Amino acid sequence: MALSDLPDRAVGPGEVRVRVDAAGVNPVDAGNRADPAWAGIAPPYVVGYEFAGEATEVGDGVGHLAAGAAVWGLLPVRGTRWGAYAQEVVTDAGFIAPRPERLSLAEAAALPLAGATALQLLDRLDPSPGEWMLVHGAAGGVGHLLVQMARARGVRIAAAASPPRHALLQRLGVEVVIDRHRPSALAALREAVGRDLPLTADLVGGGCLTASLELMAEGGRAGSIVELAGDLDEALDRNLTLHGVLMRPGVDVLARLGALVEAGAIRPEIDEILPLEQAARAHERVESGSGQGKLVLSVPH
Repeated sequence: MALSDLPDRAVGPGEVRVRVDAAGVNPVDAGNRADPAWAGIAPPYVVGYEFAGEATEVGDGVGHLAAGAAVWGLLPVRGTRWGAYAQEVVTDAGFIAPRPERLSLAEAAALPLAGATALQLLDRLDPSPGEWMLVHGAAGGVGHLLVQMARARGVRIAAAASPPRHALLQRLGVEVVIDRHRPSALAALREAVGRDLPLTADLVGGGCLTASLELMAEGGRAGSIVELAGDLDEALDRNLTLHGVLMRPGVDVLARLGALVEAGAIRPEIDEILPLEQAARAHERVESGSGQGKLVLSVPH
């Protein structure tokens, strides 16, 4: 990645120009940077799919926004060629909404993509109050928001994580936390919970979902935002329902996230804020998998 100047884009009917002040960083950004084929784009391109800033120009037919409004936005992770790592974004107004007043710029940039992913995964799993959910990647960008949303619905959470992340998870309300490096960590987690788990959310991949199937209750539900791969025979034997989830953006999901923020149900954890020119370093950190919460890029003007 390199900083470069691009020509201004005109604002058409139904579109909005947004001055970007902060942009969130996600694993899918790094994936699309490394290989844009899945996203259906070709070089040159700008990655980044969530941002916060100010609407500076509004096209004809846009009724829910006005120039000067504080906004946040969420772009599709496939098909978006000119993304959020930029001083401005021109996009369909259906991807932009008024920004929640309770969030700082960095928090508003950190929430949309991970929050929408967590919310849509939780909708698919449809947990009931009191049910146990095993969350892989509970301290990550999506995971720490999924935990907060699930706890707001009365779900009980179990997670296997590295010891440096235990304090964060306990603060978020995770009831059972096991060191993922210990031998037979998942079996120890199942023993600590005291029952088979009806729900599993895999936000990591690398075989986490398949390794968890034998811990799940008959007729349980599992979801992944990463992969549905490997030996899934155990899912058949236990009559499990498997969900693969790819986030879908829109004003409706931003409104739902805003309502959760205003209700005090969720708040993004900011791992680090870096200047836009250090986007490569941000991607290195994301690819290392070592963070807690979200990375955010601050955009100069």
